[in-house]
Amino acid sequence: MMRSLAAGVPGFMPGARSGNVIGGRGSVAIDWFYASAPPSPHRSVWDDIWRQPGLQTKDERVLDRERRGPRWALINAAVETEFGKISGLRTIELGSGRGDLSTLLAGKGADVTLVDVSAPALQHAESRFQRHRLSARFVQADIRCDLVDLHGRFDVATSLGVIEHFRGSMRDRVIRAHYNLLRPGGVCIIGVPNAACPPYRLWKLYLETVRWWPYGMEIPYTRRELGSRARRSGFERIDVQCTGFWQSVGDFWCGGLAHRHMDWANVRSRCDRWWGANLLLIARRPGEGNRQNSCTSSF
Repeated sequence: MMRSLAAGVPGFMPGARSGNVIGGRGSVAIDWFYASAPPSPHRSVWDDIWRQPGLQTKDERVLDRERRGPRWALINAAVETEFGKISGLRTIELGSGRGDLSTLLAGKGADVTLVDVSAPALQHAESRFQRHRLSARFVQADIRCDLVDLHGRFDVATSLGVIEHFRGSMRDRVIRAHYNLLRPGGVCIIGVPNAACPPYRLWKLYLETVRWWPYGMEIPYTRRELGSRARRSGFERIDVQCTGFWQSVGDFWCGGLAHRHMDWANVRSRCDRWWGANLLLIARRPGEGNRQNSCTSSF
């Protein structure tokens, strides 16, 4: 349990909102913990985003879209290939937001922990886990703080749409945060926007020009930068995949600019390799503990 991991660590304390929800699959543990952290320039931005009305009505649609999409297919295949199965693995999601990836992993039997600086985000995630009758631990913390009591305790460390919100040397630091949380032989999975995706870049430029961009500082990655920073952080067997070109057209041009929703998240294209919306890093921390598989770097 998360309580045993955090016990006695300066800056960590159990939250008053810890509790259990009984029914469905059995006892569903909902545990909260808090960590002290330096002031975050992102916190107010994301608190405002996660307080927007109507988020829960979109929740199941967003989760189903992720479940059906190519990104989850790549993640699921990579984890099952590495460990044989997802059930029983200890996973942590940094900057989790509503916890799309953690929900899917928990649905396959993983023991999941979610970390986010935003309390509204974690409350939204908690509500989702209760609806799905899934167990989880929630840690309110800035991922820049050194979660030393959690180091080396996880099989899989993940984040989706997080590390692009940092610049300079901090980009190395937040990737290294994933590395530190993994046990030897653990797998890191990081998703970021692709700097080479034309629909995304034009949509973002338009919103910034008219001052409608809501997400604060966001610097997308190239395939080369993502792989290089992962290698500097100590990872091995690095693979960077790209997905979602037609998803980006439907989301950013049709939906974002023309206000016509087109769900093309499942459409594959030869353009995905270069101009897809999403880069996905899959890398391993060196060491024993899981079946080794050859992997060719793609950058």
